[in-house]
Amino acid sequence: MNNNHLLSIFVTGWLLSANAFSACDFDTDDADSPNFMDRIADCEKQPEAEKNGKRNSSPAATKLYGEGTVDPLSGMAERPVVAPGSMNHSPGKSFAARQHYSLRPDAKFEESVTIAIQRLHIEMAHYCAKGWTIEKQWTEPDARVEGDFYLHFLFRCS
Repeated sequence: MNNNHLLSIFVTGWLLSANAFSACDFDTDDADSPNFMDRIADCEKQPEAEKNGKRNSSPAATKLYGEGTVDPLSGMAERPVVAPGSMNHSPGKSFAARQHYSLRPDAKFEESVTIAIQRLHIEMAHYCAKGWTIEKQWTEPDARVEGDFYLHFLFRCS
């Protein structure tokens, strides 16, 4: 093999690598996407995790709120569709769920963090009827109303 042939093999391999066509490659049309800022934030987190020697080998969690999870191939936002009140189980599958709650003094009991936790547990039981593990829990403020928040659970079916 000559050097030109080896170089062409290398360049072809590089172009076909995941880095060349990753979800972090943006074009001007991507800026119109409703989840554009989330994609940027995800891309900024990837190199940091790789720097620390941590690579997430598990598949991404399916979002059960908002527009759902964006399929990297189609670019379409999807959420799982299940019958209300049914009990389902997907062993090893991860989900991200959130519930709104309020810490305002005039908030109703139905807006309490206690009810938000109960609703999240109902949702986890709905998707993981045979048990689950909560892998991460976090809170974000609701930008629309001061004193209101979203409680998030990242969970995986047993």
